[in-house]
Amino acid sequence: MGDTHNDLRCYFGFRSPYSRLGLHKLARAGFEGRLIAFTGPPEDAGGFADPAANKYKRDYYVHDVIRMTARLGLPIALPDPFDVDWAPANRAFQAANRDGKGLAFALAVSDARWGEGKDVSDPGVLAACAESVNWTLPDLDALKADADIKARFKADRDLIQSDGVFGVPFLVEGDQKYWGQDRFDVWLEGRG
Repeated sequence: MGDTHNDLRCYFGFRSPYSRLGLHKLARAGFEGRLIAFTGPPEDAGGFADPAANKYKRDYYVHDVIRMTARLGLPIALPDPFDVDWAPANRAFQAANRDGKGLAFALAVSDARWGEGKDVSDPGVLAACAESVNWTLPDLDALKADADIKARFKADRDLIQSDGVFGVPFLVEGDQKYWGQDRFDVWLEGRG
């Protein structure tokens, strides 16, 4: 696709079923940009509006995610529990990304969560995801103390701030921003 890692960035989150859909669209298109785990909005954003906190919005999301997932021909299973500790999956993603397996691992974890309903804070689930992409999951406790992983999170937080990312999935190319997996279609149309 010819884009550089510095010019093209995709922010995603394992909590979001829409991130999963966006990642699949980008993977199918041969995405070669920088993938960044979203760890929350910029500090000056005024808080995070949790879409799952509103009963009506949550009900709509469940309905919409099922139909949008079917459009991509992917299986869906709503995860239980819904909210988990995202830190292990995010740290593992950083390590996979460092090892050149970031997109494949992010897809595997997203599919485990949203395609199979698995708890992606479970080290066994993360290890199985790593194995499925021919990568070995490092010790999760060691990743907590890994200075390089911490530096990567810091650099990503700086990008979240500078790009003004308020939700996921979110794609940035130069001065153009695309929020939502459906807007990825607009970006992809410009590639053809």
